Amino acid sequence: MGRFELTVNGNPKCGWVNSAVQLAFRGTAISMTAEDSGGQDYVEIVLDGIARNWINLKKGVHAYLIEQGLPDGEHTLEIHKRTGILTGNIAFHHFSLPDGGSFLAPPAAKPIRLEYFGDSITDGAGIGHPHELAEAPHLDDGYMSYVGISARMLNAEYHTMAICGIGVWQDAVGNKHGLPEHFFGTLGKETAPWDFSRYIPDGIVINLGQNDYSTPIEDEAYIAAYIKFIQVILDQYNDPYVFCCVGTMNNNYLASAKKVVAHCNQTGNGKVFLVDLGLIHPEVEGWGGRYHPGYQTHYRMGCELASFISAQTGWELLKRPLIATECVF
Repeated sequence: MGRFELTVNGNPKCGWVNSAVQLAFRGTAISMTAEDSGGQDYVEIVLDGIARNWINLKKGVHAYLIEQGLPDGEHTLEIHKRTGILTGNIAFHHFSLPDGGSFLAPPAAKPIRLEYFGDSITDGAGIGHPHELAEAPHLDDGYMSYVGISARMLNAEYHTMAICGIGVWQDAVGNKHGLPEHFFGTLGKETAPWDFSRYIPDGIVINLGQNDYSTPIEDEAYIAAYIKFIQVILDQYNDPYVFCCVGTMNNNYLASAKKVVAHCNQTGNGKVFLVDLGLIHPEVEGWGGRYHPGYQTHYRMGCELASFISAQTGWELLKRPLIATECVF
């Protein structure tokens, strides 16, 4: 799940946050051999649908015992990249069953496909930091960001393209450097071209503008760049829904985002919507790192976004279980 480069030695390599591998097996233990570019990446371990643990990958090629002592039976495993593309990339080399067993057919694909575009908020950066800390990759967490929460509430697969400090038209320090220039590369600008036929999303979520409006900007330049980006996306896909989000670190681009959506609607596309996710409520939700949203804000954002998407599309929200999940220690 996510954009993977498949050309080097048969070892799929990913860089974007929330990229994931998924498999099924019968056995009591499972190991993985993976290669990390810098030793700063963290992965979420999801066993049988439940997030159980996370691992800091070491630089280079290393073997990791993912789980052991499991009940002998069928299991599913997901390995999700929690950290962003600026942190590093991961190549998956091998999975093995050290105590015996067998690999099974992979889990069935989810019924809905989503694709998210954004900045550090969409990246899950700062989500678990005390607000005074600036950089701490072990506390970044794309899996529990509003992206992961909203997608899983909709029982959807999800691709995420997000870069800290990026915008549509300019970055946080005013350089004319935007996420659209990374759209056609598998792992971003100047990387192998992405094969868009491999993933056709039903819905697009864009949350860009926080950084565009961090420095002086002409509203019309932002609006034009945003409209052009939506059109570039639509040219690749089969008439998806588009949800243009605003929030949560500031909302001083809300008026411009409304104009973007109005333009799309007035020119015949009624499947483009504005989603105002509000601002962080620090007295209730607390802060993340460098005043980013923390876990509570991300959970609220994810719930609100999933509910909005469900209301517009009719896609069903995942129901809360009626029976408690069994805890295995």
